[in-house]
Amino acid sequence: MPFANRKIFCLFVSKSMKILQRHIFKSKTAPQAGSLLLADPHLTEDFFQRAAILLVAHDTTESFGLVLNHPTELVLSDLFEHIELDLPIYNGGPVAPEQLFYLHRFANIKGATRVTEKLYFGGDWQAVLMHAIVLKKPENHLRLFAGYAGWGAGQLASELEDHAWICTTVFQEQSLLKVAPSALWKKSMLEQEPKLAMFAHFPLNVSDN
Repeated sequence: MPFANRKIFCLFVSKSMKILQRHIFKSKTAPQAGSLLLADPHLTEDFFQRAAILLVAHDTTESFGLVLNHPTELVLSDLFEHIELDLPIYNGGPVAPEQLFYLHRFANIKGATRVTEKLYFGGDWQAVLMHAIVLKKPENHLRLFAGYAGWGAGQLASELEDHAWICTTVFQEQSLLKVAPSALWKKSMLEQEPKLAMFAHFPLNVSDN
């Protein structure tokens, strides 16, 4: 296809996709703790590109979530030499990147907050480590994050209205820490109703079509 015609075609496809997204890429579920935010397939902001964010807390004043699928090159032993666990550190979001947060599957950890049926946030760090260090695959039970994703009053609602995200409770909770990070957004999108599931196949860049 000649370059000029290809450019016109890409612009047409891009406009069509935007119209399609505006009418279909929208939530039927209100945000709440334990729900999942899946990014617009064409959102290119580094922190949120193809992001799958677990909402840890949500109320009328603020929302707090962790990006589940953006690993960094750091591992836990890079930060704490005395801890012999090479668990990857994930980029949890743009807020407080110097702080470490964690999700885990360990019940009865003092101070932990239950987020989903089997996922907990925070709690006694030493107790969490003691549980993780004896496991063959601790990465399936504990995920570490530098920073978090945060929204002030009304901000998340506004972004949902702008179709930047869909909010859903339709996902396989047991697989959130097991699926390869690069595949999590697509897998989660495919689990939605057919009209939303088709967005799993959208290219990030329309010119890739």
